[in-house]
Amino acid sequence: MNIWILNHYATPPDAAGYTRHFDFAVELVKRGHQVRIFSSSFSHRTGQQRLAENNIYGTERVAGVEFVWVKTFAYEKNNWRRVANMLSYAVRVVPAGLVTSGSPDVILASSPHLFAGLSGYILSKIKKAKFILEIRDLWPQTFIDIGGYSNTSPLVRILKVMENFLYRKASKIISLLPRAFVYMNKLGIKKQKIICIPNGVDAQFFENNEASLPEDLHKLISKLKASGKILVGHIGSCGIANSVYTIIGAARLLQEKGYEKIHFLLVGDGPLKNEIIKTAKKLGLKNISFYQSIPKKEVTEILKAIDIGVTASPKSNLYRFGVSINKIFDYMICAKPIVSALDSPNDAVTESGCGITVPPESSEEMAKAMIRIYNMSENQRHEMGTKGYEYVNKYHSFPTLTDNLLEAIRD
Repeated sequence: MNIWILNHYATPPDAAGYTRHFDFAVELVKRGHQVRIFSSSFSHRTGQQRLAENNIYGTERVAGVEFVWVKTFAYEKNNWRRVANMLSYAVRVVPAGLVTSGSPDVILASSPHLFAGLSGYILSKIKKAKFILEIRDLWPQTFIDIGGYSNTSPLVRILKVMENFLYRKASKIISLLPRAFVYMNKLGIKKQKIICIPNGVDAQFFENNEASLPEDLHKLISKLKASGKILVGHIGSCGIANSVYTIIGAARLLQEKGYEKIHFLLVGDGPLKNEIIKTAKKLGLKNISFYQSIPKKEVTEILKAIDIGVTASPKSNLYRFGVSINKIFDYMICAKPIVSALDSPNDAVTESGCGITVPPESSEEMAKAMIRIYNMSENQRHEMGTKGYEYVNKYHSFPTLTDNLLEAIRD
C-alpha cells in the first residue's frame, strides 16, 4: 500500500519532538509498504526552520521514509501566531500533496489540530484515497476542560462543526485514548468505527541507539552521579498539560525535608519553561537542573542515566476518557521506576507495577512516593523498572501497534 500521513508535528529521531508516525512508517516500510509523512518545516520545540528561506516545500528520506516538509508560519508563544502556523500548514499541505508523485491508497490525518484533518479529507477526495482520522487530543474538549474556554466560545463552536464533519467523513477513527469512544458515541459515532491505538516504543531504537549527549549535559549528569545523586528525570515539554509545578513543589518539599541526594533533571522546552525556572530560583531550589530540548536519539542516553522517571498531569475532567502518555513508555522501555501524578481510568504505571501513581497536583504525595522509591535498594528499583519493561514490550511495541493500524486500514 501507498500510505500518506499528515501530521503537523511529526519528526524523525534526529530532532526534538514526536516520532510516533515515523516509528509507524519505519515498521510499515519493513513490511513492504510505501510511506510519506507531510510535516511542518518549523519545529514546535526549537523554533527553527528545516527549509531555506525561499523554499515552500522540501523532501528528505530517513530510514526509507520520505518526509515532505511544508513551510509554515513561525511563532514563539501560544498566541495568534501559533494559530497562523496551524492554518499555514493546513493551506499549504494540500498543494504539497497535489504536486507529490504517486497516488496514495490511504491518507491518515492526525490531530491535535483539526485543520490537518480537513486538509487530509480534501486530499483524499482529490486523490480518491481512503480517509482515516487520528485523534490524539479531543479538540475542542481539551480547550474546554484544560484551556478554560466556554461551550459558547466562537472558536469552540467552529471546532465542534469541524469535529462532527470529520468524524462522519472518516472511514475509520483512530484514538490514542481507550475511552474516547464514550465521547464520540455521544456525537452519534458508532463504536465500531473507532479503534484505540495508543502511543508506543521502538524497542530496537532504544536498545541499539549509540548517540552521545551534548558535552555540557554529559558533564552535568556525570557530576551529579559522581556526587551520589539519585536522578529524577522529566523528559518533555513544560506546558499546562504537563503540570510541572507539581514537580517543582515536590522538589521544594524534598529539599526542606533534607533529602539532598534526590535531584531533579528537567529536559525540554515549552510555554511555561521560563516561568518554571524563575519559580525554582525564587524558591532557592538547589536540587533541580534544567536543560533544553534534545533530539529523540539523544533522549535514550538521558533515560539510561536517570534513576526514576516522573510525569504529572493536571486535575481535569478530560482525563476521564483515558490517557496515552508517551514519556511513560519511554521510561518503561529503559526499565526505570516511575512516579506519576494522574487520575485516569487507565494507568500503565499501576497496571504494570512499575512505579507509584499519586493524585494529580499533589506535590506532597509525589514527594512521599519519591522517598519510598529512594529508600529502596538498587535491586528493588531495578525489579520495579523491569515490570514496566516487560509490560511495554507486550502491549506497546510498534510491531504490535502496526498490526492494529493495518487492521484499521483494511477494515
